[in-house]
Amino acid sequence: MRKQERKRNWPYSGFLWLLSLLVIYPLAMVLLTSLKEKREANALNIALPRQWLWENYVQVLQSGRIMRSFFNSVFISAITVLLVLTTAALLSYAIERRNTRVCRIIDRFLTFGIIAPFAAMPSMRLLQTIGIYGSLWGLIFTYSALYLPFSTMMITSYIKGIPRELDEAGVIDGAVGMALFVRIMAPLLQPIAATVGVLVFMWSWNELQIPLYLLNSSRNYTLPLSVYDFYGAYSNSWNLVCADVILVSLPVILLYVFSQKYVISGMTAGAVKL
Repeated sequence: MRKQERKRNWPYSGFLWLLSLLVIYPLAMVLLTSLKEKREANALNIALPRQWLWENYVQVLQSGRIMRSFFNSVFISAITVLLVLTTAALLSYAIERRNTRVCRIIDRFLTFGIIAPFAAMPSMRLLQTIGIYGSLWGLIFTYSALYLPFSTMMITSYIKGIPRELDEAGVIDGAVGMALFVRIMAPLLQPIAATVGVLVFMWSWNELQIPLYLLNSSRNYTLPLSVYDFYGAYSNSWNLVCADVILVSLPVILLYVFSQKYVISGMTAGAVKL
């Protein structure tokens, strides 16, 4: 039976493998180009290097100011995840458990928050008024506002599958108010919190356009912006540019590889509970 299914599905498998080349080819090209010498790298192909130059990565680390940008990205992404998870979890719990008219209105407004795009000029003007334009905290608060609606929707759909009887049992045991959320609900939200946390971290890490508008000093540049800055200085050295791209992409690739099970399980659980 399995052999028949495999024979029947091989055209679809072959088609999907061909589609995967659209992703594999540019990745292979960037990786191999990063290990070539300058003249050979300008061809931008997937031919193997005549000489494997790992020194390209050393040169990028020494001249690309990657470490400062790396710590900026880690700080921004980590604080954004903490703010989004905390506020989204509390807001989702209130929306789902209270079910008042105000909560329903807030829920509908969050839907508009998912649809609405980022507006550069109003955001810049608001951050200038507050006095945090150009700082890391201005970028953190902007990310938190952008990712809060989607995160709240995910966590709200997950809470719908948690029986209210658990809340009632917690009240009987003396857990009231914030204690009820911390002792009863928070441990149950760990799967969806892991999913939302990984997604928000990757979105914050990979974002290029928003930091380009909101950061005005190279000292505060994130890793994607460091690539943009590095390309401006070494646009004729594709081997160094590709090495810089690999170094910037590696942390988030490793994060997704080791946490993809949480992403898949959390997305599936949220979809089932909608």
